[in-house]
Amino acid sequence: MEHVKIGTGSRRSLMGILHRIWKYKLHYIIVIPALLLIALFKMFPIITNIVMSFKNYVVFRGLWGSPWVGFDNFFQLFGNAGFQNAFTNTLIIKLAYITICGMIALVVALAVSGLRSSKLRNLTTTIVLMPLFIPSVVVAYVISHMLAPTQLEKINLHLFILGDPKFFLPMLVIVEALKTCSIPILIALAAIESKRSILLTQNIAIESYKRSHVIPAIRSILAFAVFQLSTILSTDFELVSNLYNPLVYEVADTIDTFSYRSGLISGKYNIASTIGTIQFVVQLLGTFAAYLLVRRLFSHDLFNNSKGTEAIQLHSKHRHTIGIIVSTLYAVGIMGLIYYICIQPFTVRSTSGLNLWQVLPVTRYVGYFVINFAAVIVNLFITATLAYPLTVKDLPGRNIYKLVLLFVLAAGSGTISEYLIIKSFGMINTVYPQMVLGFFAILNVFVVKSIFNSKYASLKEQNAEQGRGELCTFFTLFIPKIWKILIALGVLQFVTLCNSYFVSSLYMSNSNTFSPIMVFRTMTNGVNKMGVEPGEPIIMQIAAIITLPSLVLLLVFRKWLTSEVLISQVRKM
Repeated sequence: MEHVKIGTGSRRSLMGILHRIWKYKLHYIIVIPALLLIALFKMFPIITNIVMSFKNYVVFRGLWGSPWVGFDNFFQLFGNAGFQNAFTNTLIIKLAYITICGMIALVVALAVSGLRSSKLRNLTTTIVLMPLFIPSVVVAYVISHMLAPTQLEKINLHLFILGDPKFFLPMLVIVEALKTCSIPILIALAAIESKRSILLTQNIAIESYKRSHVIPAIRSILAFAVFQLSTILSTDFELVSNLYNPLVYEVADTIDTFSYRSGLISGKYNIASTIGTIQFVVQLLGTFAAYLLVRRLFSHDLFNNSKGTEAIQLHSKHRHTIGIIVSTLYAVGIMGLIYYICIQPFTVRSTSGLNLWQVLPVTRYVGYFVINFAAVIVNLFITATLAYPLTVKDLPGRNIYKLVLLFVLAAGSGTISEYLIIKSFGMINTVYPQMVLGFFAILNVFVVKSIFNSKYASLKEQNAEQGRGELCTFFTLFIPKIWKILIALGVLQFVTLCNSYFVSSLYMSNSNTFSPIMVFRTMTNGVNKMGVEPGEPIIMQIAAIITLPSLVLLLVFRKWLTSEVLISQVRKM
């Protein structure tokens, strides 16, 4: 009888699972196109990269024909003094960045929260966001010019900061923190607003500044720090590679720059694949840890029902004054940078004899906008279709599905296997890598899922109780509730594609097909067929027309770029 009962229970359980699979069949169907693209351009490259790291890869013999060497590549790599130095530097830079960025964010967020005027708070946070929208290579060029010995001598400072290891590392960390600290600042402000709203809703008198402001801000910044576990072995490659030089390799060479210089550029595929595998494994563990910690400890601090910073009210003249001072100083510094990049270059006449559009043809400038826009459209389709199944808590296979997405999230990009896949499709020296690699931003999927579940989960349950099908719910509830979020994520993805030269530098050798940002980079290095020398005003004019569209998008879509949406950018730093 017991066997009969067990068999009957198993059949009922199986039938229940099959019934739920059929009920939610739409969720399995709509992810197929996105998963096929991910399998081809993300999962297959990382798997082949792992296999390659255990082989002595020989180009003419291919991956499967190359001899197996086991862990020899790893032993050789960890025995390489250059890699050891890069590994140590990466951890030092990352931990220092997290610390400095967190400290700046806490001070600025508490100061801005003290401003009485919501309009002034919104204006301040908009200005604070601007450095995030400036390309890293432009920031690096500006810093290099400002810190050049000839410039420092004008203020009676005889220093070579970019060539002195003891000065270079603090400078690098501070620059990176100032460029990206707007994300934890806005996250902290949203957490403060959410906490105050909860206390006011519960009719609890807000007597403790520590309870209503300091603790929520610290918790949200800790959540930001936890997110950095998923990229613990990665840094801002474009910022570092455009600031460092052989004089400071001992403190500034990171895993990313070492891999690019010693692996990809030198054609040493064994080194590049082994480094890629190490980064993937470490960051996969970090991604899992970050996901679990954020979900269990910080989810409410990041994804809440707050409307922004408008509701923060603090009747304290002392804190309002501090807020005014800090906000003004911070804003003046940023607006000075914006003036230097976007306005000042057009007040100086170039001696090169060339005009702007001779160096950067209009067709190429506009053409890359079209390419990036097309990539964003596909990206939004992938984001929406992959996020929708995660809104169903009892979806069979949901945990396995999340593990697959986290696996892809940890894989990152720029691996040697990814390069070989792109090459096998004949995309070298074409614009297609720029488009295809712009399809994927897996963290966006979790952002959309978390925002929707935190705000509209009850509405989805109501739809289910009323007998509305999943297809109906997708078009009448899910899309209408997340379309602004999707557009905001699309704006950020578009800015990321426009502001990064890495894909262009890796897959293009024909200067006639370089992206606008890659044109700027070749100008700064003095490696260009037009003979434009570094320091020419026309170079900063190129920087201006590259940066301005991103800043315009920030101003137009500022209301939709909430702290929750900006979480999607934490892995790109």
